[in-house]
Amino acid sequence: MQAQQLFFDGRWRTAVAAAVARGELGLWDLRHESETVQHSPQWKSRLGFPEPQRADSTHFWRCRVHPEDLDAMTAAMLAHARGELGCYEACFRLRSNGSGYRLIHSRGRVVLRNADGRALRMVGAMIDLTDRPLTPRAGLPDGLRDQMGAAPLDLPFHQLLSDESAGVDPARLLRERAQVLGQVEDLLQAAMAQLGRA
Repeated sequence: MQAQQLFFDGRWRTAVAAAVARGELGLWDLRHESETVQHSPQWKSRLGFPEPQRADSTHFWRCRVHPEDLDAMTAAMLAHARGELGCYEACFRLRSNGSGYRLIHSRGRVVLRNADGRALRMVGAMIDLTDRPLTPRAGLPDGLRDQMGAAPLDLPFHQLLSDESAGVDPARLLRERAQVLGQVEDLLQAAMAQLGRA
């Protein structure tokens, strides 16, 4: 019986590892003190986000949760962090980079608390339940992933919004336009979420 259990455990671990390697299952590691979260690189790449090896601010991900789903997701996470629920579990829409909103199911658990019982670290997994396929990455600039960080902008705002930008390198114009529009979209998403909580 023990050999059979080891066989199934081994096959289960192999299946999970394969799903993570393909980006079908996302793993995450949330550090409450620094307000950062690290996702498995294949998961970030699959959703079209740059810098897959890098941890991001929790704000970067909260801004991508659909405003109608943010409060319930946050409440479930906080309830588990406070010890009111045995684990964190939530289903929410997450804005990918290039494929619109994806329906995500996420589960996690606190794995480290301080002496006062405050949650310091939570780990978990998420899976994409969306039935439409992902499309290639588009629109999100490479660069810093903090609240407002990104590559510096050199072109005046009016040039970015104009179709007639004589003398400007078209590739540079498209890059900076995508960067600005991505930041504006992030700000709008955060404002809508805040209005929803008011």
